Amino acid sequence: MSIIFKSVNAKLENYYQIKLTCNAQGEDLEFAYYVYKDDEVIEKFPYDGNSSFLYNLSEEGSYRVRTYIRDKNGNKIAKTSKTIDFIGFDQTSIQEEPLQIVIYGVSKNSIFIKSILEKRYKVLCFVDDDVNKFGDEFFGLKVSNLVSIKDLGDVNVIISNPYSAQLEKSLMSHGINNYEFFNFSLAPNNLVIKTMYDQSAIELYRISRFCYLNGLKDEAEFIQSFIQFKFNSFIPYTAEIAEGTRFGYGAVGMIIHKKAKIGKNCVISQNVTIGSKGPLPIIGDNVYIAPGSKCIGGQIGNNVVIGANSVVTKEIPDNCVVAGVPAKIVSTDMEKYQNYFRKK
Repeated sequence: MSIIFKSVNAKLENYYQIKLTCNAQGEDLEFAYYVYKDDEVIEKFPYDGNSSFLYNLSEEGSYRVRTYIRDKNGNKIAKTSKTIDFIGFDQTSIQEEPLQIVIYGVSKNSIFIKSILEKRYKVLCFVDDDVNKFGDEFFGLKVSNLVSIKDLGDVNVIISNPYSAQLEKSLMSHGINNYEFFNFSLAPNNLVIKTMYDQSAIELYRISRFCYLNGLKDEAEFIQSFIQFKFNSFIPYTAEIAEGTRFGYGAVGMIIHKKAKIGKNCVISQNVTIGSKGPLPIIGDNVYIAPGSKCIGGQIGNNVVIGANSVVTKEIPDNCVVAGVPAKIVSTDMEKYQNYFRKK
């Protein structure tokens, strides 16, 4: 008996939960669920015997659920639910304005501080004691003098210079009490480092890459070391990782060659090694690398899926699925693997 998939019904319950029920007939059916947000797969739930599914929403967006059903004979079928729009709860009463930041000092450290903090807060300007810099633009922000800070309202001043009792006295004489001196540390003892702890590995990599391309090698090295400390991963700023690519499960245990080139919209899972035993590693667009895989064989084409714990030792062409040790092509039917890739 084949699977008869009559219907899949999804509705929003309790204002923030998607409740889905499947009406299907067959022998020993199992169900898997893929949750989409704005046409991107955000979570996958493996096969089990439950024909109903509950998913809690936390972010505004348009959601749908694709249900996969299989039976004991290996027959499979899938259906996608209708789209459910979630507008979230009204949180206007508890929302706060983002923290406003002023960075004291015009230096390479200041650029690093801006690149970290602007991802979470509103960085207003730089201030400096050098009158020749007043009114200039530095990495997209105006350079002002210390006196002008009072006109900006409630701000936090991050000082890129080492601690100075004289500078501290000057700040207090201008009525500036919300300030802190930045220092490079792996401990979250200042706002910049605390913010780094709140950022993902791919975010930090992109900031380190920005620093490297703008001549801030020491700062790029620090972020690289921080990534290794926090995520137990080596993600060098010299590697080229295109937009849309993301790391799975916090990028834990990931090793990437310092001269690797990785394309757009790839997914690189945990405990993956991208290395080389000859030609430099080049990975195309829309490549999914499953957990534990080792890619040490040179170029990998576009639209490729690499199975878990595979060892890639030679070049892989476009549009295929590889698996095994060493990895070999096991399928060229890519239609059913499209959900593995991040949507543009």
